[in-house]
Amino acid sequence: MTEQQTTLPFFTLLLLISFASVNAVMFTPALPDIANYFDISHDSAQLTISWFLIGYAAGQLVYGPLANRFGRKPAIYAGICLQIISSLICVLSGVFHEYSLLVVGRLLLALGSGVGLKMTFTLVNECYAPRPASKLISYLILAFAITPGLAAAIGGVLTQHLGWTSCFYAGAIYGLILLGLSRKLPETQLTPDYNALKWSHLIHAYGVKFKNTRLVTSAMMMSTSTCFVYTFAAIAPFVAINLLGMSSSDYGFANIIPAIGLIIGSLTSAKLTDRFEYLTLIFAGTVLATIGVVIMLIAVCLHASAIHSIFIPMMIIYLGLAAVLPNASAIAMGAVQDKAHGSAVMNFINMGLATVVVMGLGFLPMSPYLMPILYLILCAVMFTFYKLTQRTPETIS
Repeated sequence: MTEQQTTLPFFTLLLLISFASVNAVMFTPALPDIANYFDISHDSAQLTISWFLIGYAAGQLVYGPLANRFGRKPAIYAGICLQIISSLICVLSGVFHEYSLLVVGRLLLALGSGVGLKMTFTLVNECYAPRPASKLISYLILAFAITPGLAAAIGGVLTQHLGWTSCFYAGAIYGLILLGLSRKLPETQLTPDYNALKWSHLIHAYGVKFKNTRLVTSAMMMSTSTCFVYTFAAIAPFVAINLLGMSSSDYGFANIIPAIGLIIGSLTSAKLTDRFEYLTLIFAGTVLATIGVVIMLIAVCLHASAIHSIFIPMMIIYLGLAAVLPNASAIAMGAVQDKAHGSAVMNFINMGLATVVVMGLGFLPMSPYLMPILYLILCAVMFTFYKLTQRTPETIS
């Protein structure tokens, strides 16, 4: 490990790890407006989230071999450039009044921006030992607190004053800024793997990783946590704006409240990483998230306002999830030697379950009760995979 490899610019990593999540949520305050503009149902409007998640999950398996063949930085550059082009395609869907073009643009947008999460985990775990990497990831989880909440707030203001297409112009600007900052990232793949793109090599490399039980079960804990984030993005705008009467700008700013939970949780998790085992912190985070879900259910039953029935409970839930994500990722990446393929499989599983769950939302009636009931199920699933990981021996493949 060289000195250059250990020097990772934190701010760039912060923007890189949140690249896809910002692109996923910035336009969510505009979902009702998009449904009205294209004269489509709310379920059809949610396809923009479902197809984004499909592209996001699929992209995780693409960038692993690309990064091994051409290097970490070229893979990052390729993903960012695709994100910028795709953002402009989404703008054109409004110009031509073609909703299918928006869906395609969102799919490509996910394929491009998905490079951020995968390459962040790869770079961090190649440059640092497991515990320092876990601590850094805990701090980087701050990105999921700061940038998506800020993106939703910006998206709400842009939508109300400049229209929904302005959200995608803002996304393209984000990509241009990140493209410039990424030039200062170190290249950790010093020797290209010329076999990385061969089918036989890919099948073997990914096959070994998918058979790694500890990698898969810990990735499923991450995935369950991620489900909270993306189902919130898919459901909350319609419940808060359409059912509970919030304006799009108020909704955007209210997203700052859950972000507070992630900020506090991320800082706390980073401080506790050196003192407690990964699984202990994951268990505590799962319990805390469950408490937040119960509070949400009670608030909904009492017909409380959106602030009290959605955003304050989400703050508590995110406080708990902030302990699950970095520690589950540390367990997953500690179980593999090839960090590029390992992080690809981890993030594919991470986003795969979220994709299935969000797509399944289209078959369920929109109701204030939908989130707390779904979240109770997710807490049970997360606890199940916690127990499975606990029983799995520590092996490296």
